[in-house]
This record gives sequence, C-alpha cells and structure tokens, in this order.
Amino acid sequence: MCSADYQIHALEEVTPQKLEEANVAILVLDFDGVLAGHDAKEPTEDAARWLRSLSHSIGEQRIAILTNKPKPERVRYFAEHFPSILLVQGTKKKPYPDGLQAIAAYKGLPPHRLGLIDDRLLTGMLATCLSYTHGWYFYPARTHFWRHPIKESFFAFLRWFERAMVRIF
Repeated sequence: MCSADYQIHALEEVTPQKLEEANVAILVLDFDGVLAGHDAKEPTEDAARWLRSLSHSIGEQRIAILTNKPKPERVRYFAEHFPSILLVQGTKKKPYPDGLQAIAAYKGLPPHRLGLIDDRLLTGMLATCLSYTHGWYFYPARTHFWRHPIKESFFAFLRWFERAMVRIF
C-alpha cells in the first residue's frame, strides 16, 4: 500500500498515460485533502488547473468526485466549471465502498476499472481494497491550517496515526 507505486505527491503525477497503464477508465477524486483543504468551497488554483488539463485530455465523463460533503458551493462550482464531472456522495462514509461501487455501477464498469486518489489510508485507501478498485495515496494532503486550525490539526493527527499504524502492522 505505501510503496512508491501507490503514492503520489502532486496531482500532476496522475497523467492519461498513468491511468492507461493502470487500466483505469474512471478517475475518482476525494475533495477534502486532495483538491483543497478541508471545507474549501472549490479546488485550489493548481488543482483546478490540473483538473482542467486532465479533463481536456481524457474527458470530464471519465472523472468523478467522491465526497462526504457535497456542499452547495462545491456543487455549483463543478456545475459551472466541470459540468460533466460526476459528483457522488456515498450512502455511507469511506471506508464503506458503496460510493465507489455506485460510480462503477453508474458507469457500467467493473470496480477494478476505477482509480481513487485519497489522502487517508484508513478511509479512502481501505475503501479501494474493499471495493477492488485501484488507489493512489495522496501525501502530503492539502491543508489550510490558518482557515481551520482545529479541524486541520485533527486530520493531520489522523493521517500521522494511520501511517504509524501501517508501519507497525
């Protein structure tokens, strides 16, 4: 799980070629921690630039956002800037695989044709194991400590704890 093959440190590492090599038809992105810090209304500028470039290369219909927080501002942002990107909220939060399974069913694909980019090992990456999808661990996560110091500190601790537990076991 934590080998270099399954980690990315920048979204730009995920290219159409990487998706093709992994046999990934649909790229699924977590929002918080991957596209922006927690509770952001829209992706960071560099994440939006990468998303725009990737969308032009592979098509928006091959990208989905799996979020626990489909806030109205986020929904509006994607409807305006990326109208064909599928925005999905699972019925249960990750690590339950229902969100990934719903995307696979909606797209008419077997789960192994999906790839998820997530910043959490015991939620997103565990969901990829449970749903038999491909996963890339995004580290370090995007944060905005000045805007949400308590929330970002909490999630930073969780990420640290997850990595420590993976090393121990």
